Amino acid sequence: MYEQLFALAKSPAEVRQAIARAVRVLREAMEKEDNAAVTAAHVRNLADIAPEALGRAYALAEKTCTFWPTPGQIRELAGCSEDSLALAALQWVFGYLTQHGCEGRPRGGAVRFGEDETGRRVLLETEPEVPAPEIPIDIDQALWQIGGGSVRQGLRYISQHPAVKGWDYTSGDAGLRVAARLESQWVRSYLKQQRRTG
Repeated sequence: MYEQLFALAKSPAEVRQAIARAVRVLREAMEKEDNAAVTAAHVRNLADIAPEALGRAYALAEKTCTFWPTPGQIRELAGCSEDSLALAALQWVFGYLTQHGCEGRPRGGAVRFGEDETGRRVLLETEPEVPAPEIPIDIDQALWQIGGGSVRQGLRYISQHPAVKGWDYTSGDAGLRVAARLESQWVRSYLKQQRRTG
């Protein structure tokens, strides 16, 4: 039912209307009385989430919540909690470090040689050079924070994570401790910067 409410919502105004209807349906299902302030809080805090994710989140809330869900709980059920956004940003950093390193080196630019029918060495193909992408501002600020005022130092610090360095180079428990420490520090830095920038 909730998926149907959000299926037709394309514009931001339609998403807000669908949220209000979903709150009304959820209130009836949970036998709660109508409260305009609670509905307004849901609309205000959830309008930035994709409609499909909201449909799944309200359906899950009806199935799993014992008490009335806050907008933050709906956000978590939709997979858009602050922690999940911070960890998604960390995955972006891992990809950046794997492809471009701490210095932001371009990737590619390799050449392949072979021999022609006379045995002479000839150029077969060249791989185009892909420059490092620009770091998004929210990730840049979190790296600056975790690096003590330097984005490059923040990248070096995150590059110690076993996901970048390789799990083969870290022993079991030690690798898990390093990963947990870096991830918790990243989440704190990322959320601090998000709150600071609004």
